[in-house]
Amino acid sequence: MMKVKETIISLIAGIDGFSGISYKVHVDFHQNRFTVFEWRNKENSHPITNFERKSIGSMEDFKKDIYLMKIWEWEPSYRKEEGIILDGKYWSIKLNTKGKIYESEGMECFPPDWKRFCTAVEKLTGTPFR
Repeated sequence: MMKVKETIISLIAGIDGFSGISYKVHVDFHQNRFTVFEWRNKENSHPITNFERKSIGSMEDFKKDIYLMKIWEWEPSYRKEEGIILDGKYWSIKLNTKGKIYESEGMECFPPDWKRFCTAVEKLTGTPFR
C-alpha cells in the first residue's frame, strides 16, 4: 500500500467511447498544469462556433481527492466475465509517483470511486469526463 506522503508526479486518464465521445486528461502535479482532449466520432461531431471560457478548479483540491480515493489500491483490471462487449466504454488510468507507477483499466466495469474520480476531473478541467 502506498504511503500518503509519497509524492504524486502525474496522472493520465482516458475514456474511449466506441460509439461516441472520448476523453483524455494528463495532469502534471510537478509543473502544476493539465491538458485535456476531447474527440468525437463522425455521428457526434458538431462545428465549433463559440469558444466558451471554462471555469477550472484547483490542482491542490484535485490532488487531495486523488489521495482520498486511493487510486493506487484499485485493481489492475475491471472487466465483466461474461460475453463479448462490442460497444461500450473503455477507461484507463496511469498514476506516476516518485516510487512507483500504478495502472488500472476496465471495460464497462468500474472501481467503486469511479464516479467520484470523474467528478473530480470535471471539476479540475471544466470539461466533461464521462
